[in-house]
Amino acid sequence: MVHYTDGDEKLICAFSHRLDSVNCTKWEQGLYEKVRNINKPVVFDMTEVNYIASAFLRICIAVSKEIGAENLTVIKVHDNVMKVFRLAGLDRQLKIK
Repeated sequence: MVHYTDGDEKLICAFSHRLDSVNCTKWEQGLYEKVRNINKPVVFDMTEVNYIASAFLRICIAVSKEIGAENLTVIKVHDNVMKVFRLAGLDRQLKIK
């Protein structure tokens, strides 16, 4: 699940629970539409996420290509989720805090 907060300077996408392939496909198209129609930086808030699958990595790559990697920030990443970003090499391509 994803909750959007559209602020003046950025769009915050707060994800929750497991971001496996099944869950990602439920909201993926809506996320792409929201990101395409907004002209501001995007923040992926991972506070409540304890698992990500390759489907979510693909979403991160697609969004960073759509808006530019400099306009996507991933924040509040738990250690076990950060390991997946590192294994995929995305810790060097995305801004992860």
